[in-house]
Amino acid sequence: MILPSDLFDTVLMTAGVVLVVTGLVMFIRSKTSTQASSVEAFGIKLNVTHPSLILVLAGVGLMLAPRLLPEPPGKADTQGPAVVADAPEPQPATPVPQMRPEPASSPPRATIPTPATSEATAVPATPAVKSAVAPAPAPPSLTAVQPVHPVKPQLAAPSMPKKPASKIAAAHPAAPVAGTTPVVTAPSPPSAAKAARPTLAYAALGLPINRSFWSGETRASYTRRMQATLQQAGREVMHMDARELELGQSEFNDWWNESGQHPRSRELCAALPAPIALLSARVETPMVISSVESAYWPELKLRLFVCATQRIYRQQKTLSPQNDDAWPFSIELNGEVERFLRTYRSDLLD
Repeated sequence: MILPSDLFDTVLMTAGVVLVVTGLVMFIRSKTSTQASSVEAFGIKLNVTHPSLILVLAGVGLMLAPRLLPEPPGKADTQGPAVVADAPEPQPATPVPQMRPEPASSPPRATIPTPATSEATAVPATPAVKSAVAPAPAPPSLTAVQPVHPVKPQLAAPSMPKKPASKIAAAHPAAPVAGTTPVVTAPSPPSAAKAARPTLAYAALGLPINRSFWSGETRASYTRRMQATLQQAGREVMHMDARELELGQSEFNDWWNESGQHPRSRELCAALPAPIALLSARVETPMVISSVESAYWPELKLRLFVCATQRIYRQQKTLSPQNDDAWPFSIELNGEVERFLRTYRSDLLD
């Protein structure tokens, strides 16, 4: 929020800058003039050589006025006091009620008998009963228990110390109930979190001719060199798994000259593992009749077919030999393939 005092200071500063700029412009335009000029204000006429200096001085005065004038009262108090967050008072710890041990006279809980528990502890001891009274029926959760005979108090086995239920469950896990199927959790495969990399399928065809700059390269040897270039560019530039299509010359020509419906490209995209795009390259010499050797330099034709959108990107360039070529036209061929993939990489990754 701009206060009235700040707005007044801004107006003074702006007016001062305007006067200084105007005075400087008038001074520069009239610096070559030697005639005196007259300025009249409030009935007073002054003869000065450069009246623009008055504007400059007036502008400087206006620019310094906000600093020379005293600050209005209350301007320094506009800033509110700093807010300090009060830390919450620590709450007193609530005492945890302690569990009292059960009295010895309480009847024991029904538990599943284990090998470590004797018969005397599994079935509560009862006082001597008459022979005419039938024994009490066993609980339904327990298995068949032998009838309890009258036991003399002096022959009763000493009671074992009672263990907590948590320790008993940890030492002897409960057996599965009959008729239920245990739930088995299948471990997650370690590679489930790691997404598979997309695949780039490629194919190439090189058709050298009988010229000295080919250095004796054949169709098979030069095709292998081109395929290695496409594989390296697909891995380093596109960051994909490059897979060769392994097409012969006739199959490659049929794919290269397919109709506008792209039946062969759609068929290759549906093959498993399904690639994200198809990259093809062809190097051949144009049909010319000339005595100039450069007229027989080959043309590199690149084509990229995107399987998702069925769009085709093409590029063509005439290759020229270089002194540092590891094999014929290697420098320009590698550079054009990398440049072509970098140009359309964003269309594949979107």
